[in-house]
Amino acid sequence: MNRKKAIRTFLNLLRDLLILILIGNVLSIFTIPKEMWNLETVIRNCIFSVAIGYPAWKGMMWITLVLERRIPWLKSPIKRMIYQVAALGLFFALIIFIAFFVWVNLVEGISFKAIMSDGIRSLKVAFTFMLLSLVLGNAVLFFKNWKKSAIQQEELKRAHLALQYQSLKDQVRPHFLFNSLSSLATLINTDTEKATLFVHKLSDVYRYVLEQRENELVPLKDDLKFMEDYIFLQKIRFGENLQVENKLELNLKRMVIPLSLQMLVENAIKHNEISREHPLIIEITSTGKGHVIVRNNLQRREVSEPSLGTGLENLRKQITYFSPDPLLVLEEADAFVVRMPTLTRKTGA
Repeated sequence: MNRKKAIRTFLNLLRDLLILILIGNVLSIFTIPKEMWNLETVIRNCIFSVAIGYPAWKGMMWITLVLERRIPWLKSPIKRMIYQVAALGLFFALIIFIAFFVWVNLVEGISFKAIMSDGIRSLKVAFTFMLLSLVLGNAVLFFKNWKKSAIQQEELKRAHLALQYQSLKDQVRPHFLFNSLSSLATLINTDTEKATLFVHKLSDVYRYVLEQRENELVPLKDDLKFMEDYIFLQKIRFGENLQVENKLELNLKRMVIPLSLQMLVENAIKHNEISREHPLIIEITSTGKGHVIVRNNLQRREVSEPSLGTGLENLRKQITYFSPDPLLVLEEADAFVVRMPTLTRKTGA
């Protein structure tokens, strides 16, 4: 296996060097007079192309890799383009004016004065080579990342629609409607004022699900309101057996994935026992770095409702698109914890 890897590495290196040699000699055709062409000229062109072109090529790849980690194309395309062109332009200039002068002075023994008077043609070759590499390199990166962006946008839409569908399905499934109508019937006979409020909250829940089906992100305050409406409906059913403590200390203008808070609360309700002997306690807190923490005591039902693992996975995919900070899910001995990042605006830039 190591031998195959070494052969592959060697062949890739050979391919890169041949490409550099070909480009260098083709460009020299336009700058070196015909009468100066001979075998020695070709050999010098080959060495010159490799000596300057290879470090420039690898340097460009390294700069691109660093920029991709710090300023991804998909998050900030315009900012990335500016930084990329500036960084590569400065790097290529450095390669040209240092490597070129070192080459002709040390290797060819030409003085600095002679370089300025007679080496302009070679300098043009180097500059044209670097400029062509910069343009072609950025063009390839642009179209590559444009294609990647289109694919990720499509995946995001699918994940978004799947999460919306899952939430809508959870709200309209017979089990949820039956429990809601049963709670409403009880309230009508005991507390008509609260029954009216219950109907308003129930309609708000459905309205929010339908209104947010086209949105990728929503303000935290809107999703928080939706979650509180959902909790109100559930507390009518479970009473004090369900305890939700909201201790969020975040700017409510921050953005989140629509329905994400409610989904995390519903996940806890669906998969844990809720009774007088075993009340379910859900804590919603935050961190100084803008995370929402949803934590519940773990008391698994023997027969729970269908898993919401796909919901968490869809939420994870959407968060990955908007933020490098991932959704973190942790199951401890006595607690289930989810840490979700929030955003400051509607793009991940």
